[in-house]
Amino acid sequence: MTKIIINATLTTVQPVSIKLPEQSGHPKMTRGVDSDGRPKKTAYIPATTVRGKLRRLAVQPLMQQAAAAGKPWTLHQVYEAMLGQDASSETSEDIDLVALKKRRADNHLVDLFGAGLGVKSRLSVGHFVPVVDVEPEAFAGVRKDLDSDIDVLDAMADSEVSRFVNRNATNSKRAAAEAVVKKLASQVRKAEKAVQDATEIKAALALAEAQRNELLAAMGEMKNSTKTLFSYEAMPSGIELKSRMIIDKATAKDLSTLLGALDLFSRTPVLGAQTARGCGEVCGNFQLLDGEGAVLGVVSVGGYAPSQVNWTPAGEALMRESA
Repeated sequence: MTKIIINATLTTVQPVSIKLPEQSGHPKMTRGVDSDGRPKKTAYIPATTVRGKLRRLAVQPLMQQAAAAGKPWTLHQVYEAMLGQDASSETSEDIDLVALKKRRADNHLVDLFGAGLGVKSRLSVGHFVPVVDVEPEAFAGVRKDLDSDIDVLDAMADSEVSRFVNRNATNSKRAAAEAVVKKLASQVRKAEKAVQDATEIKAALALAEAQRNELLAAMGEMKNSTKTLFSYEAMPSGIELKSRMIIDKATAKDLSTLLGALDLFSRTPVLGAQTARGCGEVCGNFQLLDGEGAVLGVVSVGGYAPSQVNWTPAGEALMRESA
């Protein structure tokens, strides 16, 4: 094989929430323009999310096998295989082609997924973009406190119920004090920006911070608010997304690794964040083609079940040759 082309389709079974560094909300990209010539935005699933998932799923069985054999991987091995981090390649300006060839031969995962600056990946993954432009939706909720179910308090000792009630009251006062701190801090910034005397405001701020800190200390070990409001953005459920993956200089082992990773993905088909709140589940199909465009087979994933592989005659012939 010289190349394997994978036409990938994912459908969001549940909302999918992706959080990227230095970015607020679910990621969006510009795609085309509307009738007035203004850029159109659409949510998408970044390539790194899917590629990273497949890489981790390819690594985990090998790590488990090594651990079961009494030869657990070193931290360097885990970073190199699972995250592609290789500090040595980032500090060396020389490339030893003989050593590089041997490294690829000795470590198939590094050969396929790449590592550091020295070993280029043979697997490329595109962004998963919806068939129809879609904006991410805003979701919100609240983490309730113990008093949302009175039976819980009835089953507690009276002394512990009193602690809970006192903590709730203290927490309300702390929240109010925190609001005062934020307001005064904002006034200090505005005064300083306008080159005005902020002495009195700073004194009031210091007093408010002291009161806030005293109430925070009175809450004991649990410093966070018991009732917590949370919000996040996510791509809605029922959205179909398309992408393409390419394996250059493909080998039978590449195909076996990919099929194994997709099978594990199918058994736990979740992506992104907020999975404890129902987000992340997807399903999909990965159509495998050879370098000439002939279909080799289709891998279906999802449903927390093993993947299903349907080979074409060309695919079956290739698998027999590989075996």
